[in-house]
Amino acid sequence: MNKLRQERLERLFSDWPAKILSLAGAIALFFFYQLNRLEERPLSVPLLVTSNDDFVPASQYPRTVRLVLRGESNIIYAVLEGDLQATLDLRGYTSAGVWRVPVKIEKRGSALGIDPLEISVDPSDIAIAIEPRVVKEIQVVPSFRGYLEPGYELAGFSLVPSKIEVAGPASLMDKLSDAATEPIELTSRSDNFSIRTKIALRDPLLAMLSTNSIEFQAEVKKALVYRNYQDIEVSFVGLDKGLVLRTTAPLGTARVAGTSVELETYVPAPGALEADLSNIEGPGVYAVAVVPRFPEGLDVESWLPMVATVTVERAPAGSRTEVLP
Repeated sequence: MNKLRQERLERLFSDWPAKILSLAGAIALFFFYQLNRLEERPLSVPLLVTSNDDFVPASQYPRTVRLVLRGESNIIYAVLEGDLQATLDLRGYTSAGVWRVPVKIEKRGSALGIDPLEISVDPSDIAIAIEPRVVKEIQVVPSFRGYLEPGYELAGFSLVPSKIEVAGPASLMDKLSDAATEPIELTSRSDNFSIRTKIALRDPLLAMLSTNSIEFQAEVKKALVYRNYQDIEVSFVGLDKGLVLRTTAPLGTARVAGTSVELETYVPAPGALEADLSNIEGPGVYAVAVVPRFPEGLDVESWLPMVATVTVERAPAGSRTEVLP
Protein backbone atom coordinates (compact mmCIF):
# COMPACT_ATOMS: atom_id res chain seq x y z
CA MET A 1 0.00 0.00 0.00
CA ASN A 2 2.80 2.35 0.93
CA LYS A 3 4.59 1.35 -2.25
CA LEU A 4 1.53 2.28 -4.35
CA ARG A 5 1.26 5.67 -2.68
CA GLN A 6 4.93 6.30 -3.24
CA GLU A 7 4.58 5.49 -6.95
CA ARG A 8 1.71 7.94 -7.30
CA LEU A 9 3.72 10.70 -5.64
CA GLU A 10 6.68 9.99 -7.90
CA ARG A 11 4.48 10.21 -10.99
CA LEU A 12 2.93 13.47 -9.68
CA PHE A 13 6.26 15.19 -9.14
CA SER A 14 8.05 13.75 -12.09
CA ASP A 15 8.77 16.31 -14.84
CA TRP A 16 7.36 19.04 -12.54
CA PRO A 17 8.87 21.98 -14.50
CA ALA A 18 6.97 20.94 -17.61
CA LYS A 19 3.79 20.46 -15.65
CA ILE A 20 4.09 23.90 -14.01
CA LEU A 21 4.66 25.51 -17.42
CA SER A 22 1.63 23.69 -18.78
CA LEU A 23 -0.49 24.89 -15.85
CA ALA A 24 0.72 28.47 -16.30
CA GLY A 25 -0.04 28.27 -20.01
CA ALA A 26 -3.53 27.03 -19.28
CA ILE A 27 -4.14 29.83 -16.82
CA ALA A 28 -2.82 32.38 -19.33
CA LEU A 29 -5.07 30.96 -22.02
CA PHE A 30 -8.03 31.17 -19.66
CA PHE A 31 -7.39 34.81 -18.86
CA PHE A 32 -6.69 35.61 -22.51
CA TYR A 33 -10.01 34.03 -23.39
CA GLN A 34 -11.74 36.03 -20.66
CA LEU A 35 -10.13 39.27 -21.92
CA ASN A 36 -11.29 38.55 -25.43
CA ARG A 37 -14.82 38.10 -24.13
CA LEU A 38 -14.81 41.59 -22.54
CA GLU A 39 -16.17 44.52 -24.56
CA GLU A 40 -15.75 48.28 -24.28
CA ARG A 41 -18.46 50.92 -24.05
CA PRO A 42 -17.52 54.61 -24.41
CA LEU A 43 -19.77 57.30 -22.95
CA SER A 44 -19.62 60.89 -21.72
CA VAL A 45 -20.84 62.01 -18.31
CA PRO A 46 -21.10 65.50 -16.74
CA LEU A 47 -18.21 66.63 -14.57
CA LEU A 48 -19.34 67.83 -11.14
CA VAL A 49 -17.05 70.35 -9.41
CA THR A 50 -17.34 70.74 -5.65
CA SER A 51 -15.56 73.55 -3.81
CA ASN A 52 -15.42 75.07 -0.34
CA ASP A 53 -16.97 78.38 0.77
CA ASP A 54 -13.75 80.38 0.41
CA PHE A 55 -12.19 79.35 -2.93
CA VAL A 56 -13.79 78.62 -6.31
CA PRO A 57 -12.62 77.74 -9.87
CA ALA A 58 -11.19 80.72 -11.77
CA SER A 59 -10.38 79.02 -15.10
CA GLN A 60 -12.49 77.11 -17.57
CA TYR A 61 -12.63 73.33 -17.26
CA PRO A 62 -14.34 70.57 -19.29
CA ARG A 63 -18.02 70.19 -18.49
CA THR A 64 -17.97 66.50 -19.39
CA VAL A 65 -15.40 63.68 -19.28
CA ARG A 66 -15.14 60.57 -21.44
CA LEU A 67 -15.45 57.18 -19.75
CA VAL A 68 -14.70 53.75 -21.21
CA LEU A 69 -16.41 50.81 -19.50
CA ARG A 70 -14.81 47.40 -20.01
CA GLY A 71 -16.65 44.23 -19.13
CA GLU A 72 -19.09 41.67 -20.42
CA SER A 73 -21.39 43.20 -23.02
CA ASN A 74 -24.65 42.21 -21.37
CA ILE A 75 -23.46 43.91 -18.18
CA ILE A 76 -21.76 47.12 -19.31
CA TYR A 77 -24.69 48.13 -21.53
CA ALA A 78 -27.05 47.68 -18.59
CA VAL A 79 -25.20 50.39 -16.63
CA LEU A 80 -27.13 53.67 -16.58
CA GLU A 81 -25.16 56.84 -17.32
CA GLY A 82 -26.69 58.51 -14.28
CA ASP A 83 -25.14 55.85 -12.04
CA LEU A 84 -21.60 56.98 -12.87
CA GLN A 85 -20.59 60.31 -11.30
CA ALA A 86 -17.39 62.12 -12.32
CA THR A 87 -16.22 64.61 -9.68
CA LEU A 88 -13.50 67.21 -9.36
CA ASP A 89 -13.23 67.73 -5.60
CA LEU A 90 -11.70 71.11 -4.68
CA ARG A 91 -12.82 71.23 -1.07
CA GLY A 92 -9.36 70.49 0.27
CA TYR A 93 -7.68 73.34 -1.65
CA THR A 94 -7.47 76.42 0.59
CA SER A 95 -5.10 78.77 -1.23
CA ALA A 96 -5.11 80.53 -4.59
CA GLY A 97 -3.11 79.02 -7.44
CA VAL A 98 -3.20 76.51 -10.27
CA TRP A 99 -3.64 72.90 -9.15
CA ARG A 100 -3.78 69.57 -10.95
CA VAL A 101 -6.74 67.72 -9.52
CA PRO A 102 -7.62 64.04 -10.20
CA VAL A 103 -11.05 63.16 -11.60
CA LYS A 104 -12.82 60.72 -9.32
CA ILE A 105 -15.43 58.25 -10.55
CA GLU A 106 -18.16 57.11 -8.18
CA LYS A 107 -20.30 54.07 -8.95
CA ARG A 108 -23.91 54.06 -7.85
CA GLY A 109 -27.10 52.10 -8.45
CA SER A 110 -26.83 49.79 -11.47
CA ALA A 111 -23.03 50.18 -11.57
CA LEU A 112 -22.52 48.64 -8.12
CA GLY A 113 -21.58 44.99 -7.67
CA ILE A 114 -20.50 44.42 -11.29
CA ASP A 115 -17.43 42.20 -11.71
CA PRO A 116 -15.48 42.43 -13.88
CA LEU A 117 -15.93 46.15 -14.62
CA GLU A 118 -13.03 48.37 -15.56
CA ILE A 119 -13.56 52.15 -15.86
CA SER A 120 -11.03 54.47 -17.45
CA VAL A 121 -11.52 58.26 -17.58
CA ASP A 122 -10.18 60.87 -20.00
CA PRO A 123 -8.84 63.25 -18.84
CA SER A 124 -7.70 61.54 -15.65
CA ASP A 125 -6.77 64.86 -14.02
CA ILE A 126 -7.39 68.54 -14.76
CA ALA A 127 -5.27 71.66 -14.19
CA ILE A 128 -7.51 74.34 -12.72
CA ALA A 129 -6.96 77.81 -11.26
CA ILE A 130 -8.53 78.64 -7.90
CA GLU A 131 -9.25 82.12 -6.51
CA PRO A 132 -11.01 83.58 -3.46
CA ARG A 133 -14.80 83.54 -3.70
CA VAL A 134 -16.45 87.00 -3.83
CA VAL A 135 -20.16 87.82 -3.43
CA LYS A 136 -21.54 90.99 -5.05
CA GLU A 137 -24.89 92.67 -5.76
CA ILE A 138 -25.24 93.77 -9.39
CA GLN A 139 -27.82 95.51 -11.59
CA VAL A 140 -30.15 93.58 -13.91
CA VAL A 141 -30.49 94.96 -17.46
CA PRO A 142 -32.97 93.76 -20.11
CA SER A 143 -31.95 92.14 -23.38
CA PHE A 144 -34.32 92.45 -26.37
CA ARG A 145 -34.97 90.55 -29.58
CA GLY A 146 -37.04 91.71 -32.56
CA TYR A 147 -38.90 94.97 -33.12
CA LEU A 148 -42.19 96.46 -32.00
CA GLU A 149 -44.98 97.01 -34.49
CA PRO A 150 -44.13 99.86 -36.92
CA GLY A 151 -45.01 103.21 -35.40
CA TYR A 152 -44.55 102.08 -31.77
CA GLU A 153 -41.74 102.52 -29.28
CA LEU A 154 -40.74 101.28 -25.83
CA ALA A 155 -41.55 104.26 -23.61
CA GLY A 156 -40.37 102.69 -20.35
CA PHE A 157 -39.88 99.45 -18.41
CA SER A 158 -39.27 98.04 -14.95
CA LEU A 159 -37.56 94.90 -13.62
CA VAL A 160 -38.48 93.18 -10.36
CA PRO A 161 -36.08 92.51 -8.74
CA SER A 162 -33.78 95.11 -10.30
CA LYS A 163 -30.66 93.71 -8.56
CA ILE A 164 -29.34 90.21 -7.83
CA GLU A 165 -26.55 88.62 -5.79
CA VAL A 166 -23.79 86.81 -7.71
CA ALA A 167 -20.78 84.82 -6.48
CA GLY A 168 -17.60 83.99 -8.38
CA PRO A 169 -13.80 84.22 -8.48
CA ALA A 170 -12.30 87.58 -7.48
CA SER A 171 -10.81 88.40 -10.90
CA LEU A 172 -14.20 88.07 -12.63
CA MET A 173 -16.21 89.79 -9.91
CA ASP A 174 -13.97 92.88 -10.07
CA LYS A 175 -15.13 93.50 -13.68
CA LEU A 176 -18.77 92.54 -13.21
CA SER A 177 -21.28 95.41 -12.96
CA ASP A 178 -24.52 94.02 -14.40
CA ALA A 179 -26.28 90.91 -15.69
CA ALA A 180 -28.56 90.71 -18.72
CA THR A 181 -31.86 88.88 -18.95
CA GLU A 182 -32.56 86.22 -21.53
CA PRO A 183 -33.78 87.88 -24.78
CA ILE A 184 -37.24 89.45 -24.41
CA GLU A 185 -39.29 89.14 -27.59
CA LEU A 186 -40.64 92.46 -28.90
CA THR A 187 -41.86 91.29 -32.31
CA SER A 188 -45.46 92.35 -33.18
CA ARG A 189 -46.10 94.02 -29.81
CA SER A 190 -48.05 97.30 -29.75
CA ASP A 191 -49.45 97.36 -26.18
CA ASN A 192 -48.08 97.36 -22.66
CA PHE A 193 -47.02 93.86 -21.58
CA SER A 194 -45.54 91.93 -18.67
CA ILE A 195 -43.59 88.65 -18.76
CA ARG A 196 -41.31 86.57 -16.54
CA THR A 197 -37.79 85.87 -17.78
CA LYS A 198 -34.47 84.59 -16.45
CA ILE A 199 -30.94 85.92 -16.02
CA ALA A 200 -28.34 84.84 -18.59
CA LEU A 201 -24.98 85.01 -16.78
CA ARG A 202 -22.20 85.55 -19.30
CA ASP A 203 -19.63 83.25 -17.63
CA PRO A 204 -20.29 79.71 -16.31
CA LEU A 205 -17.81 80.35 -13.47
CA LEU A 206 -20.39 82.75 -11.95
CA ALA A 207 -23.20 81.52 -9.73
CA MET A 208 -26.40 83.37 -8.88
CA LEU A 209 -27.35 83.34 -5.21
CA SER A 210 -30.75 85.07 -5.44
CA THR A 211 -33.77 84.27 -7.58
CA ASN A 212 -33.31 83.65 -11.29
CA SER A 213 -36.90 84.62 -12.11
CA ILE A 214 -37.34 88.28 -13.14
CA GLU A 215 -40.60 90.11 -13.89
CA PHE A 216 -40.30 92.53 -16.81
CA GLN A 217 -43.02 95.16 -17.33
CA ALA A 218 -42.99 97.31 -20.48
CA GLU A 219 -44.81 100.50 -21.44
CA VAL A 220 -45.40 100.65 -25.19
CA LYS A 221 -46.73 103.73 -26.96
CA LYS A 222 -46.92 105.17 -30.43
CA ALA A 223 -43.59 106.38 -31.73
CA LEU A 224 -44.20 110.05 -32.41
CA VAL A 225 -42.58 112.22 -35.03
CA TYR A 226 -43.05 115.98 -35.33
CA ARG A 227 -44.08 118.11 -38.26
CA ASN A 228 -44.62 121.83 -38.67
CA TYR A 229 -47.59 122.95 -40.75
CA GLN A 230 -47.68 126.46 -42.25
CA ASP A 231 -50.36 128.71 -43.77
CA ILE A 232 -53.30 127.15 -41.98
CA GLU A 233 -56.35 129.38 -42.43
CA VAL A 234 -58.06 130.19 -39.12
CA SER A 235 -61.79 129.54 -39.28
CA PHE A 236 -64.29 131.75 -37.41
CA VAL A 237 -67.46 130.01 -36.28
CA GLY A 238 -70.55 130.75 -34.21
CA LEU A 239 -71.05 134.45 -34.98
CA ASP A 240 -74.59 135.69 -34.36
CA LYS A 241 -76.67 136.17 -37.55
CA GLY A 242 -77.20 139.84 -36.77
CA LEU A 243 -73.46 140.54 -36.82
CA VAL A 244 -70.80 140.60 -39.49
CA LEU A 245 -67.05 140.14 -39.19
CA ARG A 246 -64.90 142.85 -40.68
CA THR A 247 -61.61 140.94 -40.29
CA THR A 248 -59.52 138.98 -42.75
CA ALA A 249 -59.00 135.40 -41.60
CA PRO A 250 -55.34 135.10 -40.51
CA LEU A 251 -52.99 132.27 -41.47
CA GLY A 252 -51.59 130.16 -38.66
CA THR A 253 -48.93 127.52 -37.95
CA ALA A 254 -48.96 124.36 -35.88
CA ARG A 255 -46.36 121.88 -34.58
CA VAL A 256 -47.99 118.44 -34.55
CA ALA A 257 -46.89 115.09 -33.14
CA GLY A 258 -48.09 111.78 -34.55
CA THR A 259 -46.94 108.56 -36.11
CA SER A 260 -45.00 108.76 -39.37
CA VAL A 261 -47.85 107.00 -41.18
CA GLU A 262 -50.46 109.48 -39.91
CA LEU A 263 -48.42 112.58 -40.69
CA GLU A 264 -47.35 111.46 -44.15
CA THR A 265 -50.93 111.51 -45.42
CA TYR A 266 -52.40 114.38 -43.39
CA VAL A 267 -53.02 117.80 -44.93
CA PRO A 268 -54.66 120.44 -42.65
CA ALA A 269 -58.01 121.64 -43.96
CA PRO A 270 -59.71 124.94 -43.12
CA GLY A 271 -60.94 124.55 -39.58
CA ALA A 272 -57.76 122.91 -38.27
CA LEU A 273 -57.39 126.16 -36.30
CA GLU A 274 -60.65 127.61 -35.10
CA ALA A 275 -61.95 130.69 -33.25
CA ASP A 276 -65.38 130.51 -31.60
CA LEU A 277 -67.30 133.83 -31.86
CA SER A 278 -70.53 132.60 -30.27
CA ASN A 279 -70.00 134.68 -27.12
CA ILE A 280 -69.93 137.99 -29.04
CA GLU A 281 -73.25 139.79 -28.58
CA GLY A 282 -72.68 143.14 -30.27
CA PRO A 283 -70.39 145.27 -32.43
CA GLY A 284 -66.86 145.94 -31.25
CA VAL A 285 -63.26 144.75 -31.27
CA TYR A 286 -62.64 141.45 -29.51
CA ALA A 287 -59.73 139.14 -28.69
CA VAL A 288 -60.86 135.54 -29.11
CA ALA A 289 -59.01 132.29 -28.43
CA VAL A 290 -57.83 130.18 -31.36
CA VAL A 291 -57.89 126.41 -30.67
CA PRO A 292 -56.64 123.46 -32.78
CA ARG A 293 -59.15 121.03 -34.28
CA PHE A 294 -56.86 118.28 -35.58
CA PRO A 295 -57.97 114.63 -36.03
CA GLU A 296 -57.89 112.26 -33.06
CA GLY A 297 -54.45 110.69 -32.66
CA LEU A 298 -52.55 113.82 -33.64
CA ASP A 299 -51.14 115.82 -30.76
CA VAL A 300 -50.77 119.57 -31.36
CA GLU A 301 -47.81 120.72 -29.28
CA SER A 302 -48.01 124.43 -30.20
CA TRP A 303 -49.84 126.72 -32.59
CA LEU A 304 -50.01 130.36 -33.61
CA PRO A 305 -51.92 132.53 -33.34
CA MET A 306 -53.32 131.50 -29.98
CA VAL A 307 -55.45 134.67 -29.91
CA ALA A 308 -57.06 136.51 -32.83
CA THR A 309 -58.29 140.11 -32.78
CA VAL A 310 -61.60 140.56 -34.63
CA THR A 311 -63.78 143.53 -35.49
CA VAL A 312 -67.53 142.93 -35.48
CA GLU A 313 -70.27 145.17 -36.86
CA ARG A 314 -74.01 144.97 -37.13
CA ALA A 315 -75.18 143.35 -40.30
CA PRO A 316 -77.18 145.59 -42.71
CA ALA A 317 -80.85 144.69 -42.81
CA GLY A 318 -81.47 141.69 -45.03
CA SER A 319 -77.76 140.75 -45.35
CA ARG A 320 -76.14 137.44 -44.43
CA THR A 321 -73.50 136.98 -41.79
CA GLU A 322 -70.16 137.06 -43.53
CA VAL A 323 -66.56 138.20 -43.30
CA LEU A 324 -66.38 141.71 -44.84
CA PRO A 325 -63.17 143.09 -46.37
